[in-house]
Amino acid sequence: MELLNKVTTGGVAVNYRFTRHPHLYAPRMVGIELTFFNHSTEDIPIIKLGSKSLPAGMSLHEFPALSNISPEQSRSATLGIDYNDTTQAAKLDLVIGNRPYTVSINCPTGEMMRPLNMSQMAFTQEQAKLSGMNEATGSVSLPSTACDAKSVTQRIYQAANVLQVPSGDTSQLLFAGQTVSGGILMLISLGLENMVVTVNTEKIVLGNMMVKETKTALEKQ
Repeated sequence: MELLNKVTTGGVAVNYRFTRHPHLYAPRMVGIELTFFNHSTEDIPIIKLGSKSLPAGMSLHEFPALSNISPEQSRSATLGIDYNDTTQAAKLDLVIGNRPYTVSINCPTGEMMRPLNMSQMAFTQEQAKLSGMNEATGSVSLPSTACDAKSVTQRIYQAANVLQVPSGDTSQLLFAGQTVSGGILMLISLGLENMVVTVNTEKIVLGNMMVKETKTALEKQ
């Protein structure tokens, strides 16, 4: 995804992606790879992190400064952010050359997850504990080009860093994960007959967001 374009910075484009790998500094942090591409005709002497503005409970691990990036050259660095299981954004300054550019990085709920290996029996037991107030649901309309189980599974994997739970029931798909920061359980199920996605988690705000993100991914034309 684009973070800064070359017009804004006068020549340097900045893209970012969620790596889905545990961050080396702290396993509670989401790893975010930043790629800087120098489209200008001059060397960029330095790129580094400037001031930070983080909501309470969130923390960040900086990347080492990058120096002397030649024209048409790209360099990457990995940032670690502990989002503390919230949907709030991390605001920070990227200093390119000697000019700071303020950016805001939101983490989709699906990227706050790590996959969890779980049996169908364990899934059913945990889902029963997380019913009622800990359950969020939404109806889904699948496009005709991606309505088979394989396509649906692939799209859920794109939307969330979870793992499919083996199930003998072909009428539903089950997935399990837990949040990177707090280890909060997140269970996703999709009924292939009633086309309802259900998310069970004690973090109901994240549960509602996960329903929206899953629905968006599945309904994409």
